[in-house]
Order: sequence, then structure tokens, then C-alpha cells
Amino acid sequence: MPRFKGNNSLKAREMLIERNVYTSYALAELRKVSGPKLETIQIKDFQKDEKLFVGRVDQQHNPIFINPRYLKSIGDPSGRQNKTAINFVADAFGDMKKKFDKALRTGGISSNSIALSELAVKKAYVDPLKQYNDFIKGKRAEFKGFAKRKGRLKTIKDFDSFVNIFIEFIDSTVKRVPFTKSMFLLTKEVSVLSSGLAIEVYEGDYGSDEEKIKLFYRHSNFEYLKNLAYAHGFVIDKHIPWRLIADMNSPQMAPYISESFKVPGLGASSVLFLAFNKTYFDDINSLARIMVDFYNTIAVHRPRTVIREPSATSSPNSAKTVFAKCEKKRTIRRERTTVQEVIASHADAFWLDIYAKIRNAETGLRYGDGTLNVITKNATDLINSLDSPTAMRYITSKFDNVEHFEGSLFHDITRIHMRKDPAATGTSVDETVRRSVQTSNFVIY
Repeated sequence: MPRFKGNNSLKAREMLIERNVYTSYALAELRKVSGPKLETIQIKDFQKDEKLFVGRVDQQHNPIFINPRYLKSIGDPSGRQNKTAINFVADAFGDMKKKFDKALRTGGISSNSIALSELAVKKAYVDPLKQYNDFIKGKRAEFKGFAKRKGRLKTIKDFDSFVNIFIEFIDSTVKRVPFTKSMFLLTKEVSVLSSGLAIEVYEGDYGSDEEKIKLFYRHSNFEYLKNLAYAHGFVIDKHIPWRLIADMNSPQMAPYISESFKVPGLGASSVLFLAFNKTYFDDINSLARIMVDFYNTIAVHRPRTVIREPSATSSPNSAKTVFAKCEKKRTIRRERTTVQEVIASHADAFWLDIYAKIRNAETGLRYGDGTLNVITKNATDLINSLDSPTAMRYITSKFDNVEHFEGSLFHDITRIHMRKDPAATGTSVDETVRRSVQTSNFVIY
């Protein structure tokens, strides 16, 4: 029997080994499972392949977030507990809890369990937009410090001169931390809880493999829980066994979906279309709001700055103007602006150009300048000839392919194929995948 010693305090190499032990053998602790096994019908690995971004992207890989109108309080009609999920998940969990509670009362399962002596909602929906807004607040403070260094502040005279410093700031940080809402929703900062499709029934240590094995996989109540969850349309997250995630294509979840939307036969794609919003519709407006906010932060903090400029004089013996060594002082007065003003005074191409550059850097696709110019021009043409949603759908299609992310199915397949090449490295795998995704993004238009 393997020992499960993985935790976040281990050194990198040891942690890699221990996490692999857990991935391979955790399910072997279950009844009727022997030897290494990656998944069962009740327990899935949400750190791999297409399950990486469940509830965060639609079937076209567009980042999405739930429309709050479809959220429902879980097991509390008054809403005082403030735990919510998408309507059909709340209903399915409510029925599931009734059966779990009955099993406890009648002795069908043990009441002697640290983690599973009740079925209570510990965590549910987390608002990803609030997470993003909090993230941007932190970036605003970071930008303020950035602008104060190396004399950058004195170059910011108005919004237009601010733009260059903003782009410089983005270039220096975006490779470490993304900036747009679309990309932020795909980071590890945002989990499946943001989708409204998941519920956690225990507050455990995500990093402790021993806790997961001891309190869940080896406990008799977990055997009952995984089967009960499956019977109500849920699967369990292999790496967080107290997390239940709705399978929207499950026959068991289908009645709850039909009842919630009053339409029979809805599958995952329909639910994602009806109850979720695409982030790219608001990305440009969001970018404009953020840029104005960042600029106004500088304008409020330093409404005036005194700069020194060389004074121009004319020689009495020459018509040429020369610059004297002496300097004159000039006071810069920074005026606050509004989103309406900057949008009205800057063409669509201006915003699309900045947006494309940010998306290019944060996604790691690294298109060349020529390709970026083509993307911006095509998007601008679409705005002029059709409408803004069509243009944003086009520009998003060039960046929101998640196949180049490590852990994706395409990335894993490419790595397996390149193992035959003795010269292959992790970097060369990443580069091969990136170029392949770049090419596929431009198969059409």
C-alpha cells in the first residue's frame, strides 16, 4: 500500500514524485479498484485535458461567466446562508442531501466521520468578476509605483501620453500575470467554483494528500457519497474529493436542468449558451475603464508636476535657434478624464491595437507585429462593415484557443509524439504546440 505524503511544503522534485503517486494510486483505495487507475465514472481528474476549464469556457473555448440571474440559494429559501449555485445544481444537491441525511438517521452510513458526518455546503459559487476587480485594484497600486520610477511620472501629461507608460507597464508584468478579464478567468486564481456548477462539502487542505486519503478515500461514507453524487448528476474531483461538480450531460442531471429551464433535453452546450455570458463582449469597454481609472489615479495623486526644459534662444549672429544650458520650469496640470471622453476621442483601431497586444503577450502565443497588424485591421474592418460583437468574436478567435496551455489534450498528445525525438525538450514541445495553434487559428480568415 503506497504512502501518500504529498503536501505543499515539499521541494519541487519530491512534490512531483508524491503528486504522481497520488494521481496513480488514490483510486486504488476504493472498493473494487486494484492497481493504478486514473478515473472512474464517479470520480474525474479535473487537472487534465478538456476538464481543466469546465464551466469557464464554452465549447468554442471562449471564456465565460455565469449570469447571476440563474443562481439559486442552496437549501435555504431565505438566502441567509449566502451559499449559491446555478439553479439546477442547487436543486440536485438539495435532493441528494435529503437522502444522505436519511442514511445517517437510519444507520445506513456511519456518523463517526470527521469529514462526512453531515452533508453541508462549505463552499459554493464564488463571483469571478469580484475576483477580477480585486485583482485590478492590486494592479492599479502596482502601476502607481511603476509610474513613479525612472522619471516616468513626468512624461505623463495627459491621457494620450499616459498610454505609452501603460503599455510599458503591461509589457513588464503581463508575462507573469494576465491582465484582461478573459485571460484572468483561465488562471489558477479562478476555480470551477466560479461557474456555479460546483459545491464543496468539507473545508480541507487542498495540498494534503494524506488528508484526502484518510478522511475520504479510505472512509466507508465516501463510498456512499460518490455513488449518491453520481445518482444525482454529480462527479467528484479526484484531487479535491470533497468537491462535487455537475455533469451537465449526465442523464441523472437532465431532469433538474429541464425543470430549471422549462425546456426538455438541454445539454451542456445549451446551458452554457443560455445561462453564461462571454467575457469578450465587454473586454474593450473594460480595458477603457481600467485605463481611465489608472490615469485618474495619477491625476488625483499628482495633479501638478514641475518639469525642467531647456530654453530656446536665438544667436544675434545667426538665424538658427540654439538651446541654452539653462533650463526653464514648467508646471504640468493633469486633468481627470472619463471613459466617455476617451472612447469618443479615440478610434476603434486604437482600442483594438492595444487589446491585441495585451492578448498576444498574456496568452503566450507571440504573434509577430505583422500578424498583429492584420488582426487589428481585420477587426477594425468588421466593426465598420458589420458590428462590434462580430469584430470581438473574430479577434477573440485568434487568442482564446486553450490547446497550447500545458495540461491540455493537444499539448499532452504533442509531448507524447515528440518523446521519439531524443533532442526534444519541454521548451521545444511548447514551441511546436504554439506554432501549431497559431496556424490553426488562421485556417479561416
